[in-house]
Amino acid sequence: MLSVEVQKMSQVKVVLTEEEIPRQWYNIVPDLPAPLPPFINPVTREPVRPEELAFLFAKECMKQEGSQERWIDIPHEVREAYRSWRPTPLYRATHLEKYLKTPAKIYYKYEGVSPPGSHKPNTAVAQAYYIMKEGMERITTETGAGQWGCALAFSSMFFGMESTVYMVAASYHQKP
Repeated sequence: MLSVEVQKMSQVKVVLTEEEIPRQWYNIVPDLPAPLPPFINPVTREPVRPEELAFLFAKECMKQEGSQERWIDIPHEVREAYRSWRPTPLYRATHLEKYLKTPAKIYYKYEGVSPPGSHKPNTAVAQAYYIMKEGMERITTETGAGQWGCALAFSSMFFGMESTVYMVAASYHQKP
């Protein structure tokens, strides 16, 4: 588990080293007060069975979605891809703390330093990796504003995969 030293917590900006990139993802599900409701099939209105989603998602992603493990190991190949832009800086929101008159220390991550410019590659890289491990050579997705499509196209590059991104019609017609 990643631990940030106490002296860093008084800094306004904390930048970890590449060696401090987390080795595990935290899964909040085991810490929730009650289980999450199941996904519902919009046609049958019944809970979705895993086999109904198998054509959409990598098996490992589905396994993690239902996991009760608090910590999930991040594959080495995914961590190596993350090194292209991570670790991202952690900032202390001192002005917000003063405005709220709170003794709490409030921090936020700035994810705009990724090549696609958002937090979305954090999950897209892992999804592309798991899809590649299952033997797929191409990823197809849709995007609205474009961030997810850019993130998945960027991520597929790490694993030698082709990608096709479709813009949803509503977004297409809203753009000049």
